[in-house]
Amino acid sequence: MRPLIGISSGSAPGLDADALAGLALSCGGTAVDVREGKGHAWEAGGLAGLRAAGAEVCFVGVGTVLGDAAHPPGGIGALRWPERGLPVKVFASAGCTAPDRIGLTLAQVDALAARVGDSSLVLVETHHGYAPVPELEELCRRAGTSVLLDTMGLARIDGDPVAAAARLAHRISYAQVKGFDWEAPGTSRHRPLAAARPGATRRVLDAAGELRAVTVESKAASLAEDTALLCQWYGPDPTLPQALSEETPS
Repeated sequence: MRPLIGISSGSAPGLDADALAGLALSCGGTAVDVREGKGHAWEAGGLAGLRAAGAEVCFVGVGTVLGDAAHPPGGIGALRWPERGLPVKVFASAGCTAPDRIGLTLAQVDALAARVGDSSLVLVETHHGYAPVPELEELCRRAGTSVLLDTMGLARIDGDPVAAAARLAHRISYAQVKGFDWEAPGTSRHRPLAAARPGATRRVLDAAGELRAVTVESKAASLAEDTALLCQWYGPDPTLPQALSEETPS
């Protein structure tokens, strides 16, 4: 099944709901993912505005950090945009499954699941500074959560992102992509996908298995080109082109 293709509000935080949806559609996509609580302009029109403008909303990202006492379960009720049936993206702190923190983590997941309908709709992002891959795997096993694959984030937390994506594949349902320097992901700025070892990005996505949506979250001035490349990859035949013969990133 071809995933939805689109753009993250983090790529264009100054665009209101109508303009963000219009950008995604003009680039050849059909969807957006959005982040609440960071001053992104889409919030003025809200989810209804995005949908009225013709875009499908993949998920809403929030600032909740699983396993962090600064984000108590009771505070999740104050989040504005999570709704039933719509996935919500969060972070997970390193150590969130430790014996002294797993109770808090599970309570947070329960509170989020009460908002969206099921713990599998809680997407935990692969992000630098947060839980490593083995702990994300354990978190999903114990809490029933899923994984949001951020390609740059995964490369920053694991030296073999292809193997890591394969390890998490049974829990990955959505992906955010950006171009970056695969040799120095920890310090790289965003780059156009086509100029940043596109074969490496494609292999990570391929290892992640079947995805429901893939969105571009990037500050590189290449959103149209990046979206077009994703549409090319996930066309009628989404197999890896034979011409891509780069070595798997290590």
